[in-house]
Amino acid sequence: MKKIIGYIVFILLAVLSACDLKKNKEADPKGFFRIYNDENYSSKFTPLDIEQTPDDGYLILCAAKIDISAFPGIYIMKIDKNGLVLYTKLLSDTYVSPVPNLIRNTDEYYVVCMDRQTLGTYILKLDETGAETQTAFMDEVQYPLSADLDPYNSSGIVIQHYNKDALVTLITTTNKTGDISASRAFSIGSGDFDVSQPIIDHLTGHGKKYPFQCNRLWDNTFYFNGFYNYTFSLCMFQFEWDSEVGPGVAQGYRDERCISSVVPLSTNAIAGSRFAYGDNYILPYAEVPIDPESYSASSDMKGPLIPELISDAPICLKRMMLNGKDVLLYASTTKSSQIALYAYDETNGKLLGTKYLGETNPYAMAGVIKTSDEGIAVLATTQVAGRFSRIAVFKLSQKELDW
Repeated sequence: MKKIIGYIVFILLAVLSACDLKKNKEADPKGFFRIYNDENYSSKFTPLDIEQTPDDGYLILCAAKIDISAFPGIYIMKIDKNGLVLYTKLLSDTYVSPVPNLIRNTDEYYVVCMDRQTLGTYILKLDETGAETQTAFMDEVQYPLSADLDPYNSSGIVIQHYNKDALVTLITTTNKTGDISASRAFSIGSGDFDVSQPIIDHLTGHGKKYPFQCNRLWDNTFYFNGFYNYTFSLCMFQFEWDSEVGPGVAQGYRDERCISSVVPLSTNAIAGSRFAYGDNYILPYAEVPIDPESYSASSDMKGPLIPELISDAPICLKRMMLNGKDVLLYASTTKSSQIALYAYDETNGKLLGTKYLGETNPYAMAGVIKTSDEGIAVLATTQVAGRFSRIAVFKLSQKELDW
């Protein structure tokens, strides 16, 4: 019976891939579309991020269901420039709950993840083939939620994590071997919204996925998008400030009104997006409070409502140059289960164009990158036969980005 189901799924994948390939691409040799099947039809993969490698192939980071833990394991896939699979590996079940982005530093790739038993934080280095090496373990950095390469220090990584006992969000800076240079805690508090279970559900993948994010905003000012003062808010701070001084805060409300993506633009401005009670807004330009204990409300940030997106939509925002223009590229998931791409002119905040990917099969956006040939690659989750969670990649050439 299992073999019969496997054959049916294989046929469905072939048909659906062919249909979507025909509708989304017109045989452009620099583009491709692929759904990646797995021989174990009951396996479940959640794609998280994609990065291009020097050979013009791609590394794909995924969360994977594992039997030994409620926390997801880590699955790495390497594909070539045409989307053909070169390598796949499910990492040791010691490593779980990866933060949802590959950290790229020139031709080096890093994954920040959690120890299944101690809940401490690992830094893993991947080579361009996808093979991993552990470079750091920090037992005191528990429940990692987000991480990114420090743009002012190529050897540094900024990590957002959570202390369950002290009920605080922490931002820690470290190098790739785990030498911590600074750390600062921010009280979550004990208001009428309990964050403990939602954070665990986020890490296990069994609940709402929160848009945790952290890095430098500009110079000595850092930011994190996460829980502070029992609400999900965007907070700005400097490590040099007195420990009793609170951050600047673009305040949300519980987890119902939040910033959903952030890209720094200047000393006190970002591009981003937000959601409020199910509605989604794009913010090509928004100023944020950067002085100690200064406040604003995320709901005051003005931008167009995008009614076609799913409720509280995950949004991937990248700043890139496309066809000679400085573009803010937003990628998300529509209510009709397509991937929507919105290109905004960074200089004036105007919409340049919109593109939709995926027909016949349902898709959910996972990530987007610019490619070396001036195109883009879009990573997605797709459901085959309504039950099999699989990885999909759309590669679009420069010609297809007619913005």
